Order: sequence, then structure tokens, then C-alpha cells
Amino acid sequence: MSAPPANVPAMQALPHAVTHLVDRLRRGGLPVSTSETLDAIAAVSQMDLSQRQDVRTALKSTLVKDSTHDVLFMRAFESVFPRQARMRAQTEQTDDAVLTDLVDALREADDERVDDLLDEAIDRFGGDEGDGRSAGYHANRTLRRMNVPDLYRRYLEQEAGPTELDRAINTAEATLAMEQMRRRLDDLVSGRIREDQLSMQALEDPEDRPLLSAGPDELAAMRLAMRPLARRLATRLGNRRRRGTSGLDMRRTIRASMGTGGVPVTPVLRRKRPTKPDLVVLCDVSGSTAQFAPFTLTLLHAIHQEFNRVRSFVFIDGIVEITDILANSPGVLDPKALLSRQGLVAKDGRSDYKRAFATFLDRWNDAVTAKTTVIVAGDARSHDRPPATAEIAELAHRARRLYWLNPESRGEWDLLDSRATEYGNHCTNTFEVATIRDLISAVTQIV
Repeated sequence: MSAPPANVPAMQALPHAVTHLVDRLRRGGLPVSTSETLDAIAAVSQMDLSQRQDVRTALKSTLVKDSTHDVLFMRAFESVFPRQARMRAQTEQTDDAVLTDLVDALREADDERVDDLLDEAIDRFGGDEGDGRSAGYHANRTLRRMNVPDLYRRYLEQEAGPTELDRAINTAEATLAMEQMRRRLDDLVSGRIREDQLSMQALEDPEDRPLLSAGPDELAAMRLAMRPLARRLATRLGNRRRRGTSGLDMRRTIRASMGTGGVPVTPVLRRKRPTKPDLVVLCDVSGSTAQFAPFTLTLLHAIHQEFNRVRSFVFIDGIVEITDILANSPGVLDPKALLSRQGLVAKDGRSDYKRAFATFLDRWNDAVTAKTTVIVAGDARSHDRPPATAEIAELAHRARRLYWLNPESRGEWDLLDSRATEYGNHCTNTFEVATIRDLISAVTQIV
């Protein structure tokens, strides 16, 4: 029989802490039953509470049944079981020392320490999360000042293998570690902003919730709201097309009046016979924009009858066609279904509009013609890489029309590495689509 836990006061407070955690999860939209709550208390009561990562794993295993609630769980866990502050103030670490420690933690796969150091990096480099800007803005600001290429180089230098195989494995590990770090940083920044929003007020209609800063609980509500909204938009646009006329057809009216002695009793209206264009959609699925893209794709796919043909593509630094996925999708796609496509990551997995668009123009050179409407959905950020101005100009030259849907607020366009106006100069129109309502309004104007 195992010895009783040493920290008796902590054990006595444990049921209250777990029920507090469950309450936060339920308020966030995660269904947790009473039996699952009791299982969670029983699991952690047998554990060493000083091993925080083990406690988190046990609670997540008993309370979370769907990966879409992972970020909600992490936010709630951090609030109920906060980390003990490290002795940063005493050591007065420099920025460089924090980043060096971060590389060490990434190589050792110490998730707890990585989270601590990323929190520290956000504090140092991310700016004020309460300034109204998106999580993507603050995450990108933090990554720029962390100098990710330099972190990648340090990671490789720590263990350079003697053979080509060793070096290839190490390079793959470094690339994966950097991508996981970026995604974890996005989650941490989104969690901070979401907590601030919840502390001020609950957000109202799912149509008005900001797409880039939405937590998993909000995204679940937005996905549920999206399909009926898309169907209603498709019906409205179809009715508008069927009702549409373009004035009196004089020739047919005069001809019809011959049977009534030349009196035009029944005017004949000229029916609109618009030619349906082809539609090509190019969606950025890197970083925080990955959760924005599925809403855009779902809405456009729902109104596919307004177009002759719809082809959909997603890109990071590579680009792939996903028209087949959308055709078989019953609802809003999970971003993971898009990110799993082979060829989406061509190099290091950082957003690269120039590389992706150049590949599109070369590989699918017949996809865009004078009959094609092209819609680009993304934040237009270059991540300090060469801009895609020439490629976007070429798209505009080939296409009938070119539109840009940007999920960031206009106040963030052209800040830091944003090329929104530069790219927008080649577009028929650009739209701010921070919410589902914005997105529906933009698509209505385009169609």
C-alpha cells in the first residue's frame, strides 16, 4: 500500500480545485459529467502534486474528450493551477539568456519549461495584449523580436551529427520544434487575450465574434452557426439571381402588343442572363489564420451554384488543392484536416506568399483565366520574406476580378510586416473580415 501524500493541506484543497476547474470548463462549453469529475479527483489524489505536468496530463485525460477543447483546458488549468514563479527577478536574465534557455527546453522536450519561457518572451516582446489588436499581431511581434531563424540555428548547433543522416534528422527535429513553438505561442497569446475579453464581458452573437482571437469554445459555437448562415446566404443569392431583370425589352413588347391592337398590355422584361464566372479561392492557413480559412472556404463552397466552377487551394509556403475535401465536408472543416495535406509545407513551414503563389501560377497555370474571379484570404504578412507583389500583379492580370479578404482589422494593415495596401493596390477590392458577419457582407458584395 502506498504511503499517504506528504502535502496534506494541498490534498485537502484538491477536490475544490478540481471542481473549480470543471466549472470553468463547463462555462467554456466543454461537457463534463459528475462521474468524470470524480474520476479526475481520484486520479490526481494518487499523484505527487509537485509534478505539475503529470497532474495536468491526468486531468486532461479524464476531463477532455475532444482535441478542439485543448486550448480551453490549458487556459483553465493555468488559471486554477498557476505555475510557481521562477526566480527570474533574482537572476535578472537578459533577453538572450531567456532565448538560450528556450532552445535548451525545446531540445529536451520540456513542455512545462517551454511554456514558462514563452510566457516570459511574450511579457518581454509581445506588447500590451489589451490594446485591441489581434492575437496574430502580438504573436508575430513576439516571434520577430525572438528572431526565430537565429533560434533555429542555435538548435542545430547544439547537436551537429557527424554524418549526413544525423544532420538530416537534426534538421527535421529543429523544424518541427520551431513549428510547435510557434503554435504554442499562438495558443498562449490567444489565451491571454481571451481571458481579458471574458473578464470584461461575454461576447454576444457568434456572427460578431472575432475570428482570430476566438477560443475553442467560441469556435465550436461559430461552427454550429456557420452552416445555417451559409445556407441562408445561398438561398438569398439564388433568389436574387432568379428575380433579376435589366429593364424593358422593347422589341418583344411591341411584338406581343400586335395581338392587342398595338396596345402594350403586357410589357416584356429583359431577363438577366449573367455568365457565371469560375471561382478560385486561395487561403492562407499558417499560424492564427488557420482557424479563419475554414469559415471562408465553407461559405464560398455553400454558394458554389453562383459560379460555373469552384476550385479551392490552401497554402503556407507550399500550396495544395482541397476542392475534393470541401465537396465531401458536411460542415466547417477542422484546420487540422487542411494542415495534414502533403505539400502544404514546402520548406520551413513559415508563411511565404511569394513561394506559394509562384508555385500556383506555375503548376496550375490554366486555373485562372479572363472568366475567373480570384479570392485571396489571408493576413498579407510577409514574415520578413520577399513580398509576392509581382505574383499578385500577375494574378490580377490573368483574372476577371481579384478580391482580398483580410481577417485583421484595418488598423493593423501595413504595421510591422503587413503588405496589405501594397497587395491591395492590385485587387479589385479588399475587405476587412474580422467576424463572420464581415465575411458574409464581403461575399455578398463580391457575388
